Amino acid sequence: MTIREQVAERIRREIPHARVEIVDLTGTDDHFEARVVSPAFAGMSPIERHRMVYRPLREWIEDDTVHALSVRAWTPEQYDAASRKEG
Repeated sequence: MTIREQVAERIRREIPHARVEIVDLTGTDDHFEARVVSPAFAGMSPIERHRMVYRPLREWIEDDTVHALSVRAWTPEQYDAASRKEG
C-alpha cells in the first residue's frame, strides 16, 4: 500500500463514511492534498475540520513522512454546491 493510500485510510478511520481523495502534489509521495467530504463536518469551523483531518496524521507530519498537507474539507451539501458551480 502506498503512503498516499495509507493517508487516505487513516483519515477514513478517523472520519467514518467520509469520501476521501488524496492527491500527490509533487510526485514525491510526501506533499499531498486531502479532499474530504463528510456529514461529520456540519456545524464545524474550517479550523475544526482541518484539525479533524490532521489528527490521524500527526505522527507522520512530525516525523516528516508527510512533509506537506493541504486540506479541503466540505459537507456533502457544500461539495455538491461547489461542483455545480464548476460544472
